[in-house]
Amino acid sequence: MGFFKKLFGGAAAAGGAVAAAKVVQKVKENNPDGIGDVNEDGQVDYKDYIQETKKAAQEVYGDSSEKVKEKAPEVTEKVGAFVDDAKVKVQDAYANVSEKVKEKAPDVMDKVNDFVDDAKEKVKAAAPDFMDKVNDFVDDAKEKVGGFVDDIKDKAGDIIDGDPVEEVKAAAEDAVEEIKEAVE
Repeated sequence: MGFFKKLFGGAAAAGGAVAAAKVVQKVKENNPDGIGDVNEDGQVDYKDYIQETKKAAQEVYGDSSEKVKEKAPEVTEKVGAFVDDAKVKVQDAYANVSEKVKEKAPDVMDKVNDFVDDAKEKVKAAAPDFMDKVNDFVDDAKEKVGGFVDDIKDKAGDIIDGDPVEEVKAAAEDAVEEIKEAVE
């Protein structure tokens, strides 16, 4: 907003300066021999200058108003032509972009389809290896659990035969650690 404020503020200042210059020029035209006793109070003072300046400003305003009325249709026509031209250019640009998007859309969709197909193929290719790894993991886990169960059975038998409970606990903990390692 600052840009337009400065732009229009500058334009207003320039317009004011031009108007003031025209008023001064009109005062000189109306009074080629200098300002006299305009208000007829017997002396030439600032009141005479103010009255003469006011009269000149009204004349300048009237002249400017007439010129604006004369030029308004021409300016309106030029602005209308500019707006119409801009509208056509925007519509053409939109149509051009739309056309390019329509042209490129099939290529983009083909690339997306190719990417999806490639991803499917990679998953299919990796599936047997993945399943082999899962089966190896399951077999290893079964073996470790089986070993754990066998160790527990042996230790239970040893307890029955008189082995201490602490040895059974230690064997169970060792088996649990082995299972954890296998799962990780």
